[in-house]
Amino acid sequence: MGTFGPDFVKYLHLGTVVLFLLSFLAKTILLFLDETRALENYKKKTIATEGVIALVFIITGIYILTSYGGAWMKVNGWFHIKLTLVILAIPLGFIGFKRRNKLIAGASMLMFLIVFILALVNGSSNYL
Repeated sequence: MGTFGPDFVKYLHLGTVVLFLLSFLAKTILLFLDETRALENYKKKTIATEGVIALVFIITGIYILTSYGGAWMKVNGWFHIKLTLVILAIPLGFIGFKRRNKLIAGASMLMFLIVFILALVNGSSNYL
């Protein structure tokens, strides 16, 4: 299938997810340590990079999803749990960091970690 086949897209998706998680974890740690100035500096320095990473991870995720055609509704039940958690975690993360709310930001981070673990262990993406 060439360089940009389905396997490449899956690994690109996985790579961008890992980068996103690491950056989100760094911000969460800074928030929990009350390092407001360091958090703001980190966010300013990484906003463009995080935007590109998030865009690639969304585009590759949509590509993987649409590669199933109409059958994506029939993929294993874990997929729907993962998708729901991601849809909930994204706005929670925005709210948590905007309001400097450790509980909300921590809940968002936990949701992302759960999704990542489910994807690796029970996912329909066959990463492992």
